[in-house]
Amino acid sequence: SAIQAYGQAIAMAPDDVDALMARGVVLASQQRFEEAVRDFSKGIALAPQNPNLWNDYGNALTGLGSEDKAIEAYDQALALRPDFARAWFNKGIALAGLERYVEAGVAYEAALALNPGYEEAKWHLSWVKLVLGDFVQGWPLFEARWTVAELGNLRHYPQLPQWLGQTPIAGKSLLLYHEQGLGDTLQFCRYVPLLQALGAQVSLAVQPALVSLLAGQWPGVTVAESFADVSGFDWATPLMSLPLAVGTTLETVPAKVPYLRVPAPTVLESSGRPRVGIVWSGSTTHKNDKNRSMPLATLAPLLSLPVDWVCLQPEVRETDLTWLKVHPEVVLQRPALPDFVTTAQIISGLDLVISVDTSVAHLAGALGKPVWILLPTGCDYRWLLERADSPWYPTARLFRQSRRGDWEGVISEAVALLNKRKTL
Repeated sequence: SAIQAYGQAIAMAPDDVDALMARGVVLASQQRFEEAVRDFSKGIALAPQNPNLWNDYGNALTGLGSEDKAIEAYDQALALRPDFARAWFNKGIALAGLERYVEAGVAYEAALALNPGYEEAKWHLSWVKLVLGDFVQGWPLFEARWTVAELGNLRHYPQLPQWLGQTPIAGKSLLLYHEQGLGDTLQFCRYVPLLQALGAQVSLAVQPALVSLLAGQWPGVTVAESFADVSGFDWATPLMSLPLAVGTTLETVPAKVPYLRVPAPTVLESSGRPRVGIVWSGSTTHKNDKNRSMPLATLAPLLSLPVDWVCLQPEVRETDLTWLKVHPEVVLQRPALPDFVTTAQIISGLDLVISVDTSVAHLAGALGKPVWILLPTGCDYRWLLERADSPWYPTARLFRQSRRGDWEGVISEAVALLNKRKTL
């Protein structure tokens, strides 16, 4: 492997800065950040005037979650090379990781001043603007996502022109389509009736898991996984571009709930105690899973309350199943959840949903159900900053970590509030 080859070179020439640097980059790309930090540290001791080394060292430190030290490393790189756009960008990421968003914005803007075509910096700057509530600047910058490699293939229907609000849509046929997560689709499908009110004929292409839930929600809207024949459409728009297309500001978020409805709610058997749905972990493949999910054991203080707990996640991790076996006093109903319609019907029969930042939190909010959303530090831009409420979901209450990884504080806050609310 490359790591072995560089290792042999370093064994023969321990002062070979290029080999140390190259091995460090490969180690970092494999998430082996501690080993990468060691290589970069050795390299810096040998060549302290090399700005690339300082930048790579900063990246490995960011990977380790040591953003403070990473920022010092980027500052060293920038002292040696002030026009180092990549180091400005990386410094922005580290600052954003510490929720120092205003400073992160300054760093991204410095990168863009040096390289106006730096699309990834625009994309990251959009998150900063959006989390700070500056939708006017945020949504246009958010369009830079299409040029970023990891998202580029989510641009469906490139043969159709994009409608981004540049012309009246009355009498036109508009194809809306999903792009990122299930939660994104559930959050932004709220714009369908608004576009119908503007006179558009709307069709919707969504993830397979959401077709049965969304079909029939809006009269006259065809919902499908995809549309092979697009000759009947005038325009296409990705769902997450709709706030830009209609000019949504923080004050004009369309937040009339419920904007999704289900036929007959499912009312589970109850002991007469409050019925509360719970989600503590999401998809393991989600890029922020380690921060947004928690082990079931962390919820122990909550699960000991006199509540009928209903599990709203279809998959439960092995470690959590083991914990449940060891704690038979914890009663967690686990209804079958074959699809989102079933989940929505069960949510409709509950008193409250408590969830980490997953699609279920969005579904509960869209159904107008009281939902408590448990958020990590550095959470997604849509939840804004320091607020316990959400302009997107009037029935949501947000619980935020006060420091990274501190789920215990969040859970004790939820326990206190649940204890206070004898009737939900």
